Amino acid sequence: MHARHPLPGKFLIASCAILGALLGACGGYGSGYNATGGGPGATCGGTYNVACPPPTVALTAPAANATVSGMVTLTADAAASTAYNLTVTNVNFEVDATSVGTATASPYTVMWDSTAVANGSHTLTAIVTDSAHGTTTSTPVTVTVQNGAAAAAAAMSPQQLFPSPASKASGVAHFSVRADSGAVSGTVALSGLSATAVTLNEGFAGSNGEALLSLAPRTGHAGEWQVPANSTLSAAQLAAFGAGRLYVLATSAAHPAGEIRGQLAPAGVHVTFSELSPSPEADALGLRAAGLAAATLDARSGTLTVHVSSAGIEDASAAQLSGSSGAPLRELGRDPLDMGHFSAESTRLSAAEVADFEAGRLSVTVAAARLPGGVLIGAIGPGR
Repeated sequence: MHARHPLPGKFLIASCAILGALLGACGGYGSGYNATGGGPGATCGGTYNVACPPPTVALTAPAANATVSGMVTLTADAAASTAYNLTVTNVNFEVDATSVGTATASPYTVMWDSTAVANGSHTLTAIVTDSAHGTTTSTPVTVTVQNGAAAAAAAMSPQQLFPSPASKASGVAHFSVRADSGAVSGTVALSGLSATAVTLNEGFAGSNGEALLSLAPRTGHAGEWQVPANSTLSAAQLAAFGAGRLYVLATSAAHPAGEIRGQLAPAGVHVTFSELSPSPEADALGLRAAGLAAATLDARSGTLTVHVSSAGIEDASAAQLSGSSGAPLRELGRDPLDMGHFSAESTRLSAAEVADFEAGRLSVTVAAARLPGGVLIGAIGPGR
């Protein structure tokens, strides 16, 4: 009779210990969610307590190779793993590896003062941190900073107001702003009206805003107005100028709320005005509705702002921006003080949707309770 050899049992015990150590290094045998503090080695559950998935981040504005100046909007898309109930804690923006601001809520956006760096090429990145302390850095985006004087011009007309005044007046506005100091200069030449005031106001096309500057009549030049010497814009107003959110308004005794208006559009910003017409269903009911859609496309960031004004629809309930196929792109929010005014600002468009806008293939619809399919409808974009 042979004695039992002790080695197989010891070998089995040792093998189990080694296997347990290996599995422990991967999170052990536990199941369920078990975020343990995040960062390197953080575990998020599963059969073997797998490592937490990293968050994702992409810098979406400004576009790669864009030329920027003054106050620049930096925007990123960021997400954390929903499978493990993780959330985005913050997104930090860096220029040339130096932090310029942190956003803690979506949309992840900060304003960067590009006058703080020298003109030339600079590298932008966004770094996301999630609730497990995991981090990810976006693909770098290179932009060219070119600070100096930025210019914008505008043709002024009654058609940029709603309802449009019965006027044949016109005007041309030329403005220049220095991004480094905010110094602003400009002239406005009017024809066909005797203006009581000319002001520079803040607001996207189709919306109204407060006056920032009052221009003065230019001595010896009938119909001409100019920005007073030593006038400046604040950093926020500089950003508004760059986004196409400033306009010139000329008022008169006959039209104290405004007779003609001109939206200032610097390079990279395109402003259009499109009339909306009653739908066939509204025509069949004899509805005398009218509307105007003002659109501002920022080609540098690929964003579209739409303001819609309507009249003759007592029960206007909703408005919608639609794509070339007719599918909804964005619901427009209703103004709580003006029930006929709807808007959506800085809606991000794909490259194909930008092309559709430029070709006039996007449209706006204003609906009412009795006609949910639309009372007013019209295509928007250049030439409309």
